[in-house]
Amino acid sequence: MKTQNNSETLKAAYELAGMIYGISLDGTVNRNEYEALKNWCFQNESLCQDSTFQTLYEKIQPLILDGKVNHEELHDMNQILKTFLGDFESEEIKHPNLYFLNGIFEGILASGDINTYEIYRLKQWLEKNSNLKGESPFDELIPLVESVLADQKVDDQEAVKLKEFFQNHLL
Repeated sequence: MKTQNNSETLKAAYELAGMIYGISLDGTVNRNEYEALKNWCFQNESLCQDSTFQTLYEKIQPLILDGKVNHEELHDMNQILKTFLGDFESEEIKHPNLYFLNGIFEGILASGDINTYEIYRLKQWLEKNSNLKGESPFDELIPLVESVLADQKVDDQEAVKLKEFFQNHLL
């Protein structure tokens, strides 16, 4: 599927998919995470000039803007995004999973807290996406996550270090 704004459309879609993944890591959807999803809608509304993105947006926006988002709605959004992204050729943007990773950062940061389970799940995602080796921030993140999880827990100081890393590496 080719449209004029494929690159921006795909970046936004992968970022939202990553954000949903990051939000769902800890098993709860809090108010800050809901606000982050709502903010994604507002930040990307201008992409609706592209009819392909508008189709996605019209499916996602009502789920986000109804005042709350639960896990079923996150699952629904994830399915919508999988279908949407499946219509594109993977070569249309370089390293789409870097945009997904950016979304993970946003999702984790949105909760306000970083917990051990989230970082274990992030580590699993990093291991599954080892094809990103050689790319920033992937290469810097792996040793950070490994050092944080060396004692099998994320303490307050490590949580601050991770937050700083995520904030400094947002696209």
